[in-house]
Amino acid sequence: MAVKVPPHRSRRVEQAAQTRRRIVAAATALFAEQGYATTTLEAIARHADVSVETLYKRFGNKVALLEAISEPAIVGADDGTEIFDRTEIARIAASKDQRDQVRQLAAFSRSILERVHAVYAILVGAAAADSRAAELTSQHHQRRLQGQRRYIDLLLANGPLRPGLDPEDAAATYSALASPTNFDMLVHDLGWSADRFQEWLEHTLTRVLLDDR
Repeated sequence: MAVKVPPHRSRRVEQAAQTRRRIVAAATALFAEQGYATTTLEAIARHADVSVETLYKRFGNKVALLEAISEPAIVGADDGTEIFDRTEIARIAASKDQRDQVRQLAAFSRSILERVHAVYAILVGAAAADSRAAELTSQHHQRRLQGQRRYIDLLLANGPLRPGLDPEDAAATYSALASPTNFDMLVHDLGWSADRFQEWLEHTLTRVLLDDR
């Protein structure tokens, strides 16, 4: 039997979620426009139309806001979903063909990189100005590598990698190719379309990760 949530509680929960979204959106906009170092929590509170006390109560500091703006960009949702809970990952795991898996992984990575582009620029700027932000950025790099190591495990479930390539090196190779830096250079600096980037990533990953068979 489903438990009924009192209407007033539901409204409070939704209002709190809306307030959080406004604060995160304000922080994202101001960090991008003014830079992390020069943006104050007071300015973010004004932009979000909340009190400074509310902002401090919910986040406490700018590094917590960095985490709050980066997580939805990575996952593609702000409901607490983990990246490996995405339906795309389930489809990749269900495939029994490594080349098809690489094709799907290239598309999945492209979608993440499109979302995190602006946030990654904020993280890089923040890391240069704040040691705590630098630590957070480093944690994100490690998390990305660990996730890509799990991608390699999905491939290994269907067969070996290219001879001489161990899983850790394969994950590092994937991480280097499907990096925000590469995406930014190829798409935003050199003018590639996101489709072209995805095609390049698929072909390159296939050649460097899989046996030529």
